[in-house]
Amino acid sequence: MHGGVKFYRGAPKAARQYVERDCARYDDYYLTEGDGIAMRFVAEAEGSDGDREVRVEKKQDMDGEAYEGWVAGMVVETGQPKGRLRKDANGLRFVEVTINGPKTWSLAAALHPEVSAALDAAQEHAAKEIIDYLAKYATTRVGPRGRQVQVPVEQIEAAVIRHHTSRAGDPHRHLHLQINARVLVSAGSTSEQVWRGLHSVGVRDMIEAINGIGHTAIATDPEFRAALANAGLTMEPETGEIQQLAPYVGAFSARTAQIRANVDWYEAQWRAEHPEGEPGSRLRAAWDRRAWAEVSPVM
Repeated sequence: MHGGVKFYRGAPKAARQYVERDCARYDDYYLTEGDGIAMRFVAEAEGSDGDREVRVEKKQDMDGEAYEGWVAGMVVETGQPKGRLRKDANGLRFVEVTINGPKTWSLAAALHPEVSAALDAAQEHAAKEIIDYLAKYATTRVGPRGRQVQVPVEQIEAAVIRHHTSRAGDPHRHLHLQINARVLVSAGSTSEQVWRGLHSVGVRDMIEAINGIGHTAIATDPEFRAALANAGLTMEPETGEIQQLAPYVGAFSARTAQIRANVDWYEAQWRAEHPEGEPGSRLRAAWDRRAWAEVSPVM
């Protein structure tokens, strides 16, 4: 895995457009993934520092309406707000990390159905491992202003969105793992749980551990390794790249770079003509489709 932590502070409806725009043909692709549009996990942690037990449970998938409510800070089952929510534009909605891997993993999955199923399962397992880690070590701040202290969270919620392709239409297996900014914690000396804001900077500081946990969970997954072996593929121990497919990565990367460059050019032209405007999702979708069509597919 590689990449940093993203902080999402936009509108709940725009969050759905954000994840839809991450893959090719997002107008129909994203909504057909599984029974809903996002997997939902709830992790509960208890115990003292260094000896915390975590239970991660997968809940029912969220459809578009439920996902938007989740982003807004609502309890999915009841629709009630998770405590006092910020209404301003700077209010944090969720923090996100991307679960991905070497390009050759995605190419192998595109070529072999058995590898495809195993990689999907391995990435979901990696998501659970990361959620477990965050539930164990993430914190929130409690107490009056100026005297706040960090305390461990007792419950976090995560949304996981699966994509099989990049915006350029190339094979690119990855998951968007989003940790909701509202977390549960015990209030003072009582056992009552209250909603607080996730200490997001602390999550950012954990990124190296998060990336390492995710990559290791996938690269050492026994079913994934067995599926690769059955397909006659071998993984490079140090990099994780699949040796037989490494020579083909460059062509896909060049195509993706050209598509992105084309989209950037369309946007620059539009902004020059509309200096006070902001392109909408439909316009961006049209740019993506046009850029995709203008670049020859990789053979």
